[in-house]
Amino acid sequence: MKTSLLRMALAIGLGAPWCTLAQTNNTPASDPDKAPVKSLGVVTVLGSGPSSLPTQIPTTIEGVTRTQIDQTINATDAEDALKFFPSLLVRRRYIGDYNHAVLSSRASGTGNSARSAVYADGILLSNYLGNGATYAPRWGMVTPEEIERVDVMYGPFSAAYPGNSAGAIVDYVTRMPKALEAQVHIGLSQQTFDLYNTHETNSGSQASASLGSKSGDWAWWINLNRSDSQGQPLVYATLPLSRVDAGSNPVASGAVYGLDKTNTPWYIVGTTTQYHTVQDHAKLKLAYEVSPTVRLSYTLGNWRNTAEGTPQTYLRVAGVPLYAGTVAIDGKAYTLKNLLSATRDSLDHCARPLAQEPQPRPVRLGAGHQQL
Repeated sequence: MKTSLLRMALAIGLGAPWCTLAQTNNTPASDPDKAPVKSLGVVTVLGSGPSSLPTQIPTTIEGVTRTQIDQTINATDAEDALKFFPSLLVRRRYIGDYNHAVLSSRASGTGNSARSAVYADGILLSNYLGNGATYAPRWGMVTPEEIERVDVMYGPFSAAYPGNSAGAIVDYVTRMPKALEAQVHIGLSQQTFDLYNTHETNSGSQASASLGSKSGDWAWWINLNRSDSQGQPLVYATLPLSRVDAGSNPVASGAVYGLDKTNTPWYIVGTTTQYHTVQDHAKLKLAYEVSPTVRLSYTLGNWRNTAEGTPQTYLRVAGVPLYAGTVAIDGKAYTLKNLLSATRDSLDHCARPLAQEPQPRPVRLGAGHQQL
């Protein structure tokens, strides 16, 4: 019994100084007048709207930011930024497709290109010279490097846009650098294609460079982009079965017998739509911040597109390719008239918008202190 009491007394006696020390160390922290203080300077908070489109309307709006594009999309052109939007499709048949890459949505298909609208910083990119699969927007006026965000509004629910907005509104918001930055991108592509008597490997390349900076109230941006691609055959030259005897016409080999969509026999004698496309993009952007809430910007942009459509014939007469004339195939006479012809298209578009843009309104918090 005495031994237990002695041990208890020693424990209490040894523990008491530590308890006292702990109370002594905790005293300053619990006293706000003696707590260390760190002074803070002026804090500026900047914010932007959730979308560049009207939001107080009963419709669906989707958007993607530059960070999301970098992390989830291997974007090589402006169309790629729309890759994962719901109920939206860009009918791009090959890299560099310039005349059939129309925008379609659930409310407006690929045959109604004039029922959707594409903008870049409020500048119309859509081609309203006609309505159909051959009136594609001028996608080449925007490059992936300059995209800040993309917003899509579905359906005709806003009077802020014309009646062409029945399908969808796409708005590209471009950016200006906040500090010195430089980018260089190089891409290569390759595909094999085997169908009928076409057996080939098509390749393409893309190179882009951009440089920009901001000094005081001024900001500038320069971007150069070049794309060179060879697409696969898109259309084939065909001949319906003939009932005319071959006579003395030269015998041609290489024609492929087949059936059309109605199971009617025909001969496939070559390809007629296969484009080699070269696209060049150059842009200069200048911006001046008139005030913390207003910015003036000027853009000088140019996009050129050159496309060569080269036909390929399957027909051979004594080993020599045949593109025109009358030949004998399986004992019947066939005439090739304007069936295998080459094409060349050239487009040149220039944009020179001068705009006054609202800036995010800064909220400045005055100097204060923070207790540690």
